[in-house]
This record gives sequence, C-alpha cells and structure tokens, in this order.
Amino acid sequence: MKIKISFEILFFIGFLFGSLNYAKFPSTSQENLELNKMENYLKTARIVTVEKSTVGGRTAPWIISLDDGKTRLRAIFKHVNRRRPSILPDSYNYELAGYELGKLLDLDFVPPVVEREINGLNGSLQILVENTMTENYRERRNIEPPDQKTFENALEEIKVFENLVYDECLDRDDILIQKSDWKVWRVDFSEAFSPTLELIPGCEIKRCPKKLYNNLQKLDEKVIESRLKSYLNDEEIRTIVKRKNLIIEKIKKLIEEKGEEAVLFSFTSS
Repeated sequence: MKIKISFEILFFIGFLFGSLNYAKFPSTSQENLELNKMENYLKTARIVTVEKSTVGGRTAPWIISLDDGKTRLRAIFKHVNRRRPSILPDSYNYELAGYELGKLLDLDFVPPVVEREINGLNGSLQILVENTMTENYRERRNIEPPDQKTFENALEEIKVFENLVYDECLDRDDILIQKSDWKVWRVDFSEAFSPTLELIPGCEIKRCPKKLYNNLQKLDEKVIESRLKSYLNDEEIRTIVKRKNLIIEKIKKLIEEKGEEAVLFSFTSS
C-alpha cells in the first residue's frame, strides 16, 4: 500500500497564491502544441523557490515554483530512484514512463512531466494541477458530479490504463478532479510497471473508450520499447506488451458477450 501525499493540502496551498498568474492547463490531448509548450516550460523555466518540507510521503517530493518571465506555475519534483529489481521499487522513472505511455495512447489525464536536474539531483518534474479535489475527498463529502455518466466513463478509462501499467487500481488519493469543470486526472505512477503477466486482480475492466481500444490495438511493441527503454527494463517492457494483449482480449470477449454498444463508448464535448 502506498503512503500517500496529502494532495488535498497541496491544492489548498495553491489558493494561498491566488494572485500569481497560473496558466490554464490544456484540456484535451489534441492540443499537442500546448502540451509541447508545457513540457518545454517545465524543462526551461527559471526555478524561483524549492520547498522541501511542504509535503510528506514515501518519496518526500519537493514543490518547485517556476517562472519563465510570463507565467509562474508550481510543479512537483520526485528524485527517489529505486528501480527494479529493488525489493521496494519506487522511481521517478516510472512517472516519466507513465506519461510517455499515456501520450502514445493519446490519453489526456496524466499531467505533463519531464526529467530535470534540480539542486544536483535528477528527477521527474510534473506540473501541479491547481484547484482540484481528490476522489477520496469527493466521496467523503458526498459531492456528486454534474454529469455522472461522463465521470464514470473517465474512471473506466483510467482503470484500463492502470491495468496496462499495473499500478494500484482507482486509488482515491491518486484521482484528482478539477473543481471548475470536473476534468479527471490520474497522478503518481512511481510504483507502477510491475513485471506481472496478468491484469490487476479485482480491477475488472467492464467498459473502454472506443478510441483507447483502437489505439491499444495499433500500439506496436517496437514503438513501446523505443519510447520507454530509457525508463524501464526489458522485463517491464515485455510485460506491458503482454498486458496490452490481455486487455484487448478481455474487451473483445466483452463485446462478443454484451455487444459493442454496451462495452465501447465515446466522450462527447459538453
């Protein structure tokens, strides 16, 4: 079980800096130019402050304030790098791999993250999405989404991806919800990519976005290896491919049993 960072506290802290000019994060994966700009910002923006004691957690991440002369944003920096075959694997490289794999599948729920050196340490620097609540917070306070179906679909999409990367299933503190428009994010992949030749027990795939299903079928093993070899070892990459095939087989079987309309769905713009 992960020892969680208190994201609720993190995003509450964000309100204290409301006078800063926070950029609006791109809302769809089609905005590739905006994503590239955000990645470049994370790589090159001037570091204003480094807060090492703001949050706890197993990796003791830092909160970094950045400024490129036009916009000031905050980001979360992880530098722990216990890669497999460590007994307790936990690495910023898995954060980078999760984001890259999400881009390969044209997913938009993992906030941009890049590799960067800060104070002499290499690590992952991920944009801190402000003004959110965790799914744990939402459930405890019985806050209902304005569009239940769309919200449930977003969680189903995330669950498919979690099976692919073999990370904890729908952890309520890893699911962040934008308060303004109920955009759903998934964070914290630093323990993902277990080299396991099965899907996650108890994390049953019931439905899947049609676009994600199609992209999974198109995703080539060589492309996965090329994009992720800097972050994952050979076994971790091989088991991604195996789980990808298991997911495709699972969805095909569901379609045969229930029909395509009951299994595949599309997100519609509001």
